[in-house]
Amino acid sequence: MGMTVKRNRDTRTPRVIMHKVADIRGGVSVYSSDLGGDYLREGAVLSAADEKGICHVVKIAQVVAEVGASDTQIKVAKFHNFAVGNFIMSDVGGKAYAITAIDTTSSKTYDTITIGTAIGAVAKDGFIIEAAAQSADTSSALKYVPQTIVGTGKPFAKGSNIDTDAWLMAVTKGNPLPECIAEHLKCIINY
Repeated sequence: MGMTVKRNRDTRTPRVIMHKVADIRGGVSVYSSDLGGDYLREGAVLSAADEKGICHVVKIAQVVAEVGASDTQIKVAKFHNFAVGNFIMSDVGGKAYAITAIDTTSSKTYDTITIGTAIGAVAKDGFIIEAAAQSADTSSALKYVPQTIVGTGKPFAKGSNIDTDAWLMAVTKGNPLPECIAEHLKCIINY
């Protein structure tokens, strides 16, 4: 029987929650099978539990460099949880296309997401959001309806559910929340 040693280097993860007010008692379980990366960040948005009692992450990424109307490469901040095959949009009702590649190694400060067809212009500090399906017109919609935010960031292993605290009421600072997500989180104050 051999011994396995895992090395893990700590990186500076964003802290966004200032005050925690009301949570879901006992926490929640979150699917990790549809997540990219290996870290669920503090302040990540979660959906309501499905029929199995498990939540999904509402994937959001903050854009770190302006995206032109015809660009197919988007530079986003780390800790986004997108995976190849996810559909992304810049806002509800916009175009949505699938991610074809994600480059996580070229830069320490951002990842580069490549899509097959451009979704339009996105300003620096704007957002991309996971869409339910591909949309070439104005019919894109959120894949999951937001309900809570994660209170404690943590690494996770693929194939196992993530148990975490989920906050219904909280105060955050600098949490990347686009307007179409924030309108569902009425009791999360983000400044």
